[in-house]
Amino acid sequence: MKAVILAAGRGSRLRPITDYIPKPLVPLQGKPLLEWILLGLAAYGIREYVIATSYLAEQIENYFGDGKRWGVEIAYSRGNAPAGKAGEVWRCRELLAKEPRFLVVPGDTLCQLDYCEFMDFHTRTQGVVSVALSSRYRLEVGVAEVDKANRITGFLEKANLDRPVSTGTYLLEQSIFPYIERFAPEQQEVDLPAQVFPVLLQEGKGVYGFVRDYAWWDIGRVNDYEAIAHLPPHEAQAVLAPGSSINQKEGRQT
Repeated sequence: MKAVILAAGRGSRLRPITDYIPKPLVPLQGKPLLEWILLGLAAYGIREYVIATSYLAEQIENYFGDGKRWGVEIAYSRGNAPAGKAGEVWRCRELLAKEPRFLVVPGDTLCQLDYCEFMDFHTRTQGVVSVALSSRYRLEVGVAEVDKANRITGFLEKANLDRPVSTGTYLLEQSIFPYIERFAPEQQEVDLPAQVFPVLLQEGKGVYGFVRDYAWWDIGRVNDYEAIAHLPPHEAQAVLAPGSSINQKEGRQT
C-alpha cells in the first residue's frame, strides 16, 4: 500500500521558522520532522510513498530524493500552490492509479497510531474512507460547569475532551476521486473532511472511524514544536522513535 504524505502547506503558524524552510523540514532532535514521520511509517512495513509538495518544494525533494537512503521508494506530486487535503490527493491521482486504496498522512503530525491495525480495520469495514480518531485530546483552556441558574458549579482545568478527534490520517479507496472531482480541485482548494466526506455521508457511502487511545502532536504549532524540540534526548526518544511507547506525561497528549 502506498502512503501519501501531505507536505505542501506554507506553515504559517511556525513563522518565522518557515520563512526559510518548509514545515516538514523543521529540525527535531537532529532530523527533519518529515524524516521522523517517514521512519515511523516504514517501521510498519510501508515502502512506497508519494510526497505532495508545493511551498519550498525543492528543499524537500533535495533532502529525501528517491528514498533509497531509507530503503523506500519516493515519488513527488508538486503544485504551484497548496491545494487543500483533497486537492493534494487529486494531484497525486496518476501516481495512485494502480492502488485500490492508499494511506494519507499529514506532514506536520507525530502520532503513535498502529498503522497495521488501522489498515486491518479498513479492510474489514470495506468502506470508502476510514478516519483515524484519537480519544486522547486535552483541552488547552480551562472550562466551567454552569447550572441552569448560571451558577458555576465547578472548574475543569485543561480536561480531556470526551469525544474522539481526527488526527488527520485517512485510508481512502480509489473510488474517492470522482467525489473530489465534483469540487473542481484544479481551480480551488478542496478539503477532505469539510467538503468531500459530508457528500459521502449524504449519499450513504461507508465512512468509518478507527477510534483508539493514542497520543499525537501537531508540530505545526510553535508551542508543540518547541516542547518536543527541547526535550532531553532520552525523553524525545519516546515520542520520535518508531514503535516506541509514548510517555503519557510528555508532549501534547491530543
